[in-house]
Amino acid sequence: MSIKLCAIADTHRQHWNIKVPECDLFIFGGDAEIDGLLPLHDFNDWLGTIKAPLGRVVIGGNHDSYLEFIGKDECKRLLTNCIYLENEFLYLEGFKIFGSPYSVEFNGWSFMRYDNNLKEIWDTIPLETEILITHTMPYGILDGVLPRMQSVGSLTLRDAIKRLQPYIQIGGHLHESYGQYTDGKTDYYNVSIMDEQYKIVNPCTIIEV
Repeated sequence: MSIKLCAIADTHRQHWNIKVPECDLFIFGGDAEIDGLLPLHDFNDWLGTIKAPLGRVVIGGNHDSYLEFIGKDECKRLLTNCIYLENEFLYLEGFKIFGSPYSVEFNGWSFMRYDNNLKEIWDTIPLETEILITHTMPYGILDGVLPRMQSVGSLTLRDAIKRLQPYIQIGGHLHESYGQYTDGKTDYYNVSIMDEQYKIVNPCTIIEV
């Protein structure tokens, strides 16, 4: 029997305009643009409308400054309609999941480190991880930005994935590179819902497991 995963990222406060299909497991890859308590409560209310009986798993992103400000424990207390992960492993209904909101340093936004320092996070990912959720994408894979589609993903994440070989990697962050790719060992998904003009142009990503 297959399990239906629905994954999206980068909604930037337009989540109420997105129709999420019924699924077994819902994954949000960061950048709801939560920069205060009211946006957090609004996002949490929206999560409560999503029908996903196995659960809703959420990470932050570089535009979720309030999540970084209040810290992981307070995020978990306030986000009552999901499982919030911040550099953590989760065993959920048979799925082995690791989630991290971090991406490569750029413009001093939230949940960012220089790539060499990101390695400290990736080194904590358990070898048994099957689904890896990161806000950033690995370098060279669905990580291009306009105008030349230059790669800006994480080199150290790419190396970690090659070592760990999870079945699935889900990210976003780089709106222009929505899509999927496989290297034969890991299936990669950039699930950004928006284009670079912050318009909703991409459908929810459905993954059958």
